[in-house]
Amino acid sequence: MDLVLPQAVRSPTYKMLMLMKLRALLSFTAITALMVIATHSAVAQTDIHPNADPNGHSRFWSYYTPSPSNYIGSQEWWQGQAFTGDWWGMRNALSDSGVEFILNYTTNIAGNVTGGMSQGFTYTDNIYFGTHLNLEKLIGWEGGSIDISGLDRNGTSLSQKYIGNQFTVQQIYGGETVMFYGLVFQQKLYNDKIDIKVGRFATGDDFASSPLYWLYMNNGIDGNPQALPVNTAFSAYPWAVWAARVKVQPTEETQAMFGVYQASNRIFKREYQGLDWSMRPGDGVLLITQLGWNPEFFKQPVPNDSIANTSKDATKAVKEPVLQGYPGHYWMGFYFSPWTQSTYTTPASTAHNAYGFYWHADQMVYRPKLGSDSGLTVWGAITLSPQQNLAKLPYQINGGLIYKGLIPLRQQDQTIFGVVFGSFGTDYAQTVSASGGGSPSYELDFEFGYRINFSKFLYIQPDIQYVINPGGTGNIPNALVLGSQMGVTF
Repeated sequence: MDLVLPQAVRSPTYKMLMLMKLRALLSFTAITALMVIATHSAVAQTDIHPNADPNGHSRFWSYYTPSPSNYIGSQEWWQGQAFTGDWWGMRNALSDSGVEFILNYTTNIAGNVTGGMSQGFTYTDNIYFGTHLNLEKLIGWEGGSIDISGLDRNGTSLSQKYIGNQFTVQQIYGGETVMFYGLVFQQKLYNDKIDIKVGRFATGDDFASSPLYWLYMNNGIDGNPQALPVNTAFSAYPWAVWAARVKVQPTEETQAMFGVYQASNRIFKREYQGLDWSMRPGDGVLLITQLGWNPEFFKQPVPNDSIANTSKDATKAVKEPVLQGYPGHYWMGFYFSPWTQSTYTTPASTAHNAYGFYWHADQMVYRPKLGSDSGLTVWGAITLSPQQNLAKLPYQINGGLIYKGLIPLRQQDQTIFGVVFGSFGTDYAQTVSASGGGSPSYELDFEFGYRINFSKFLYIQPDIQYVINPGGTGNIPNALVLGSQMGVTF
């Protein structure tokens, strides 16, 4: 009996899509293999320090991957850092040699039970894979590292198909294909006081981003405030560009960053699959700077049970107390791009010299007891892009509450509440109105979730969102969205 494939599978479009995915995957594999092979011979000649901390992890690496020193052979699987364990010691050996691998799967499922354009349910996912090469362990290059990464995304956006709102309710939607993402060289100097990064990565990897944002499922918050990539050439994951970033940290509490990023009309085109590394005459740059302050208020001595300092009497161990208070993170940023981009004016035209500002503040305000990382953190963020002809969302304000360990027996779980408010620009509203789509004014989204951290490599987060004035026109009923996100690190 002959096997007859469905027409969609036999179509030229489907075959081309599979060929493009295969090309991107093979390119990533080939570059990774060449980097590992090229450095393998140097490993045997290098003085390896197994307990040295890795340097130069990217944002995604540092978020998903803990220090390899935690891969202890005798550690129980459930208490480990990855679903696949330490590979019978191989993972530990590779890490000691300066080579680390990461594979992470994240999914967002959601459905609007009321409101929106119609009711529906959709699924999205993101598979992130990468390799980190510690050049200090591999070839003795102190403070140097290389990161290579890619991704595969699938699914359908609930916001696009069923709701019609601006701040999409599934943060991992966008760029549904296999893509090469990062190719980054990072160099740290002067005891990490200076950090230089060059290669292919996104503006949002370093600027206007907080680990607090990553807890949310709504894309108005997650990653970066959505107004930044919407209004100008602010690239964000999964869209990488040619870039250079310098971070200076003169004290433990202060830092400054400056970055130069490629600006292009091709940034958000998934058909290139991250493999268009060209610089063309019509491209430009985005210049961005950020100043940060990370204080810790009301410090008090806390017994340190994890560190024992040996006194002059070798028979005694003295455990010195450490200071712990209420940590906060505050920053402000400014961007400017002379690149020429399309405007929202009627008739359509172009303009350049886009600029804008953003501010962020988060502060722990309550801790049930000293010595614990549980407690309540309050945060807020504002973006301002005053040029109405260039900005779809001239003004956005986000805020929220995060409580870690709200349930006494679940100290690692996180309860989150967030709000997103965005005001649509007058020029943008006029173009929508001229086309008969109404006059957008604002959109307001609320989110509540509870992240259940089953282990260091597995979490599930039930999530509720309520979208007020979807799309800003008043023509779409408010939507109640029920969903969940889940993540596994392999």
